[in-house]
Amino acid sequence: MTATLTPGSFAPTAAPVMHGVRWSLVAEGLWAGTRDGEFLGTVEFVDGAFETADNRGTRIGRSHSLAAAQNLVDAPAPELSPVLTWRDDRPSLAAGWLGFATLAVAAVTIATQLFVVTP
Repeated sequence: MTATLTPGSFAPTAAPVMHGVRWSLVAEGLWAGTRDGEFLGTVEFVDGAFETADNRGTRIGRSHSLAAAQNLVDAPAPELSPVLTWRDDRPSLAAGWLGFATLAVAAVTIATQLFVVTP
């Protein structure tokens, strides 16, 4: 069974408190989350899904359930790490690109020998 949410079907009550976070229905289809009085972000029902934004208004993601969208907002931010570190990822990435380049040179060499006619 599938339930379809429509803008008029939202109950004007606050969402349950989870992990010290309080969700309040601010307007029809718009929830605001706070933790200890600090604003966390919003969840808005738009075009059949729940769109989330953080405390600065930056879009976090989109979900098909209110609970999943609220978890996106109140989840701790992932620690930022460098995309590639030399000791971890770059040697394997370099080896992959070297292999790709070798195959490309071999393919061009074979194609040249097969299709180029010398007089």
